[in-house]
Amino acid sequence: MVPERIWRNTAIALCIAVPASFYLLGDLADAFPGVLTVRSEQSEPGAGPAAEAEDWERVTTPAPQGHVAPEVDEEAAADVATRMDAHAGLPVVEGNLAYSVVDADSGEQIAARDAETARIPASTLKLLTAAAVLRVRDADEVLTTSAVVSDGTITLVGEGDMTLTEDKLTSLAEDAATLAAEQDTDTVALAVDTTALTGGENPAWGDNGIDGGWVTPTAAMALEEGWLDGEQYGAKSADPVGDVAERFRELLEEQGLTVEGDVASAEAPTGAAAAEVTSAPLGEIVRHTLLISDNTTAELLAHLVAQARGEDTTPEAAAAAVEAEIRELAAELGVPEEDLEAFEIADGSGLSRDNRVPPTVLASVLGEVASGDVAELEQILYDVPIAALSGTLADRFDAEDTSQAAGLVRGKTGYLGGAATLAGITTLPDGRTVGYSIIVHGFEGSEAADARAAVDEVAAELVSGS
Repeated sequence: MVPERIWRNTAIALCIAVPASFYLLGDLADAFPGVLTVRSEQSEPGAGPAAEAEDWERVTTPAPQGHVAPEVDEEAAADVATRMDAHAGLPVVEGNLAYSVVDADSGEQIAARDAETARIPASTLKLLTAAAVLRVRDADEVLTTSAVVSDGTITLVGEGDMTLTEDKLTSLAEDAATLAAEQDTDTVALAVDTTALTGGENPAWGDNGIDGGWVTPTAAMALEEGWLDGEQYGAKSADPVGDVAERFRELLEEQGLTVEGDVASAEAPTGAAAAEVTSAPLGEIVRHTLLISDNTTAELLAHLVAQARGEDTTPEAAAAAVEAEIRELAAELGVPEEDLEAFEIADGSGLSRDNRVPPTVLASVLGEVASGDVAELEQILYDVPIAALSGTLADRFDAEDTSQAAGLVRGKTGYLGGAATLAGITTLPDGRTVGYSIIVHGFEGSEAADARAAVDEVAAELVSGS
């Protein structure tokens, strides 16, 4: 077992380190932007606009020292902390820096600053939602949308697929029309069954909800995530199920059926003839969520956690289910109970100002992701964006003082008025794989760009030599 673990951990470390050489070769070949080429246009979705939040009074916090892993060289650990701490003096930071760095192999904290204080995680919360859903559901699982045809009624049944495409809905309408014809029916009523997932708007989003274009209310089904103009931060559907039903009615009529009356809400009959379409595997939805920081699918994943745990699927229950799952994981990882006292999850996406997560919790979960011990969580290692290469990090780490981290640091970004965050996985110069969480907080909204740059500078120290 020991040799197998060594090889497994070595493979994971290589997967983290390989992007560096890949980055160099790609840079030389002009496959993507880098210091060796003229910067090309970004080909993947990057960061969206900043979510709104109330600015709060700047309070300079102390920097308590974390416990150093007993098997880690104390001098090396102190060097990491010293280099990261050096950026606390930046004007935009003024001491308001918190971070935790956890060794993936031992699970022990290597370096820390104010790591036990629960703070607003912003979109790095999506990492916890991803971990929670992968713990309770199979990554190969798909979400089914069905059309049940019986006694002159077609009932559209949703399990939570908010990624329905026009093509899939058209295919479902064609198959439903075929079933109706087999039952000698050319006039039908239309109903929807949403009993599998309650969904709705989460009041904890505050100003960062549907009106601002941040997120679609979670629903048992939605067409193209409810993005009405196809834009991630554009207009969002206020009634995703209703929109699907109306479009389905049109598609049925295009197939020659007459659809009478208003769309009703009703449970589908059991044992009746049905057609169905399926979503991409949940693992792919998780990957998409983390790559572009998709709020709508993140909230859906939270609801799927509640569903798997046999709990209500309201927004409040979904957030509580993710929190419960992460508390269980934190306990398994040995995170002290006192570090979880102020831990609170109010949504699945990180849009809420009410979320509170200590850096040590996030870093510990990410250390477990990179440990090689939990197969179901490993995909997160490969799903998070890579510095200067992909997703929301495609246009980050390109400054002279952070470019050394390009291709080496993997991380999920976050920003919520007054808090700039980054959490992910990387390999230290001595070869140790670590999970990390970094927060710069208490700055003015006008300083957002500087705060993000400061976060990148702190993260870049993880891969810099002394």
